[in-house]
Amino acid sequence: MLVQSHKSYQMDTNARKYVCPLEVTIDAISGKWKCLILWWLRRDARRFSELKLLISDITQKVLTQQLRELEEEGLIYRESYPESPPRVEYALTPHGQTFTPIVELMCEWGKQHKPNYQFSYCRLEGIKVLVVSHDATALRTSLEKNSAVVFAATTSEEMFNLLEGVQLDAALIDLTMLSNNDVYLFTSHIKEAEEKSGKVLPKVAIIPCNNPFERGRAFKMGFAVHISKPVETIEIISTLASVTPC
Repeated sequence: MLVQSHKSYQMDTNARKYVCPLEVTIDAISGKWKCLILWWLRRDARRFSELKLLISDITQKVLTQQLRELEEEGLIYRESYPESPPRVEYALTPHGQTFTPIVELMCEWGKQHKPNYQFSYCRLEGIKVLVVSHDATALRTSLEKNSAVVFAATTSEEMFNLLEGVQLDAALIDLTMLSNNDVYLFTSHIKEAEEKSGKVLPKVAIIPCNNPFERGRAFKMGFAVHISKPVETIEIISTLASVTPC
């Protein structure tokens, strides 16, 4: 059974006196990382380890504090799953979801403010990515526009054929199209390749949105981070740029 830690936010009548509603907003999201946390949580719940991986340069101490403050504001909550090992995830509250259009507008404003800035280009240029998905062709097009080298497969058979003789830098796998045995064989192959190369291969799972079972399955099978369906180009690019070493 799911155990939630969620306090509904109540106005403290003894709290700071605001002059302008904008001050309320700034107070709620003050801090360098809170908007990024809310952006990464806007579509699905995430583990602490995922957020730490996805948000560049944030320390564990600061992430813990920022999450605690967002929880106190009633924007996010924790979900604890009685599994072994224990699993804790963070998600937006209904109140926190009302902030999603704002962070998405902030993202768009940033792109328009610096139209010539290649946000993830330098991080993806030349990296070799295995993409396994029914939408592999479309995903390959998006990644190749950012100068990644993509090996695309639409079946498990194609995936295993591509794994032979290809030294990868990252893998983007739609778990819903693979059986548990396929995923086991894939992860076993990757583990052998990692032992030979001495490098860890970042593995990103594509799963249905708001599906705790698939999230848990992905992490148990060695995927460090996930992307929710329907996939968004900006999230794919940002995720791969975050998990792939410079």
